Amino acid sequence: MSSVVQLEYVGDLAPYAEEKAALAEVGAELTVVRAADGDAVVEAARDADVIWVEWTPHLTRDVLERLPRLGLAIRWGVGYEQIDVTAATELGIAVANAPAYCTEDVAEHALALLLAVSRQVVYRDRQGQQGLWRAGPARQRRLAGSTVGVVGLGRIGSHVAHVASAFGATVLGYDPVATSSDPGVRQVGLEELLSASDFVSVHVPLTAETHHLFDTDTLALMQPHAALVNTSRGGVVSQAALVEALDSGRLGAAGLDVFEQEPLPADNPLRGRDNVILTPHEGANSPQSGVDLRRAVYGATVEWLRTGWTDAIVNPAIRPHARGVR
Repeated sequence: MSSVVQLEYVGDLAPYAEEKAALAEVGAELTVVRAADGDAVVEAARDADVIWVEWTPHLTRDVLERLPRLGLAIRWGVGYEQIDVTAATELGIAVANAPAYCTEDVAEHALALLLAVSRQVVYRDRQGQQGLWRAGPARQRRLAGSTVGVVGLGRIGSHVAHVASAFGATVLGYDPVATSSDPGVRQVGLEELLSASDFVSVHVPLTAETHHLFDTDTLALMQPHAALVNTSRGGVVSQAALVEALDSGRLGAAGLDVFEQEPLPADNPLRGRDNVILTPHEGANSPQSGVDLRRAVYGATVEWLRTGWTDAIVNPAIRPHARGVR
């Protein structure tokens, strides 16, 4: 019988009835464990053919090298920086994700943050809750006729671009790899996008190349009234540079769902600002996306156990020397 180990984070995915039933059909058994560090992962998953990982712990090279049976590691989500893909590829371990499960949800969340900033919804709500009425200027900005820059034109970024275009915005896109099929998106270089946009929405994965893509230099290219929306990964934006840009008035506003440190500490300098909207990394969440995520994870696992492959694998270079199914 094949062994699948779920490295549980907080337990909100339990009781896994649907997953267990699907795995049983291909002769696989699911074991759920909590593992605080690499040693605990190795102890719990020593005989695992497949590992499912949520937020923690990370599957580092050291951990992967001590899992001789492991053939497939799947991340519950789109991003998979918790897994050392380079090491996995060298070891013949397939790495997979759920690339499409929350496309609409994150895109809608990004647009909600963008609209909340442009229409000053949160700022006015805070005043209203305090019994105030139009206390000072709110500096609303019309989205129609504005320029929205979308950094990253994958599934989510392309959806944001499409909807922003439907609102009547001029949409600029930047992606060094992907191209947009939406005729309403004009692809430009990053510098041009940042300098021309009233709103910038970020949709790139966290990699060595995108870490602190938004730093002091790139943020300085943006217009003083512009707003930055980030629903990708916190590490894409340097918090120190962002705080400095907001403090100095070189950036107008920010809408953030992701942060360099999560959960966001109570004393974080991004808190308590009228021009910053914060949500707790929940852009992907909805009942519908939860169902899609479950089916994506166990569906890819079942496919791999049956055939030795799945289209959800992100490191296809391992195919000639993949460990395969035992």
